[in-house]
Amino acid sequence: MRQLAPSGGHGKPPAQRELVDARAALQARFQPELAHAGTAAGARTAADTLLAASHDEADMAIKWLMLEEARRLGAAAGSAQIVSRAIALASAVFDVDEISLELESLREIPLRALDPERASRLAEAAERVAVRADVDRRDAAAAARRLAYNAWQRAGNTAAARRVADR
Repeated sequence: MRQLAPSGGHGKPPAQRELVDARAALQARFQPELAHAGTAAGARTAADTLLAASHDEADMAIKWLMLEEARRLGAAAGSAQIVSRAIALASAVFDVDEISLELESLREIPLRALDPERASRLAEAAERVAVRADVDRRDAAAAARRLAYNAWQRAGNTAAARRVADR
């Protein structure tokens, strides 16, 4: 995750130089889970493990890396839910631009590789971002709606795609 503008968290994300030792500790601690992250199922399992462990992590650099890695693995696995959970947890602790980060992360999900169920979940997540951005970030809201429209089309739900297009 990149360091972005504040959104009400408790502190800035750690700088890159602060993450060097934390990255090695994370790799050592979660080596078995991360070793299987090359498949979608392994990535989802590793991301879920990292999200659960992040709740009790006291070291802020390691906590940041856990959430960042979970977000990245969620996007690679095509799981909008994991992406959204990782960003929600990160924004509760760190000052991040939640809307921009979530939109950017959802866009990383390979839409063409999604089955209809995961495409529907991506569309729903994109619509939630659009609603949150609608108040004062029209460009982000429009981009989120475009993503939702494309995901609904991928899911085969033309009625939902039309509903998004009409907004």
